[in-house]
Amino acid sequence: MKLKATIDGVALAALVFAVVAISAVSAVALISAENLITTNEKASRMQRTVSSLEAIRFHSFAVNSSEQNYVITGQERDLTPYRAGVVEIEAEVAYLADRRSEHPELEKRFAELQLRARNFIADERKIVEARRTMGELLAREMVKKHFGDATHEQLLKITYQLLVSARKQMDELEAEQIAYGDKVQRLILALISSAGFILCFLYGSLHRLSVEQRAAQARFAHQAMHDSLTGLRNRPAVMEHIDRKIQNGEHEASLGGFALLLLDLDGFKAVNDNLGHDAGDELLKQAATRVEAALRDSDFVARLGGDEFLVVVPQVSDRETAERVGKKIIDVVGSPYLLASTASSVTVSIGISLFPRDARDRESLMKCADLALYTAKRTGRNRLCFFETNLPEFVGANKGGPHSLVGDTQK
Repeated sequence: MKLKATIDGVALAALVFAVVAISAVSAVALISAENLITTNEKASRMQRTVSSLEAIRFHSFAVNSSEQNYVITGQERDLTPYRAGVVEIEAEVAYLADRRSEHPELEKRFAELQLRARNFIADERKIVEARRTMGELLAREMVKKHFGDATHEQLLKITYQLLVSARKQMDELEAEQIAYGDKVQRLILALISSAGFILCFLYGSLHRLSVEQRAAQARFAHQAMHDSLTGLRNRPAVMEHIDRKIQNGEHEASLGGFALLLLDLDGFKAVNDNLGHDAGDELLKQAATRVEAALRDSDFVARLGGDEFLVVVPQVSDRETAERVGKKIIDVVGSPYLLASTASSVTVSIGISLFPRDARDRESLMKCADLALYTAKRTGRNRLCFFETNLPEFVGANKGGPHSLVGDTQK
């Protein structure tokens, strides 16, 4: 009896110890899982901050490129991406103002970043204002003096330094994610050795966490290749799609090649100005839905940005196939819209280039479609135009140097 009582006491003590140990391990595992979720959220926000800093650098380079085009051409159309770049820089700086408290280096240097951005934007607006009030020659002289000045270099320098700091913080967060992940795995092994039913509970929790992480990764992957407003594929996705087709050029040519249809909405700016940006966004979503519904499953449609879309039509053995698709898009886009309780109408102009007839690389194909689109805009809108080497725009571009032509027309 005494021996049995001793054994029972030891078993009870062992059970109590096991329950306490399992409880402690369970608590630590749950805390680690929560820490992992928190770290993932921090990493996501940090990634968005990195994207904002990269966007400021990208748009500052785009503004400088527009300056160079303007000096070469002297055309007002080359200031359109110029103004858009300034607006984007302001928007990204405003976003970073709300997030700076989360990142010590950004908090410490935000005033300097804001000052550099404002100085840069002020310089750009002086040039645009000079063009409007004092003429082309003075504006072009101001642009020439502005090349390589300290304002742009200072903006690039501070954004680079902040990117280095932000990416270092991203690396630290990734290290934390790995550490938390390893810790969770070790806890699982401890729970397996301690008690099966506790393991089931923790496994369920961790499985849910794993599913959420995979879903988040899938969302991030989807967002990276899709436009957040319309749900269509975005510029990187369609550029990658075109590159794959060109890499397989011989096979594509044997099937007849493919066509690029560059779309630009006519009258979009008027909708934005008269009905507001919400109505403009709704118009883009409805137009995207119509275009997508008008295409075959094998066709590829993407939003490039603003009110520009790109359609890739495979196996185009003749111009009639591309023309038929283009006319169908013109018909569906041109139907009336109900925006902000107001009946509205827009049309679409389309520029078409063909592979391999017009070009055999992506940039040239896009340029050909761009030139054809400009011709469609210039000659009346609400129509399509194929690229031809005798287009006045093509001849002028070859004489005057490379530059974007579509920005010349009002939306």
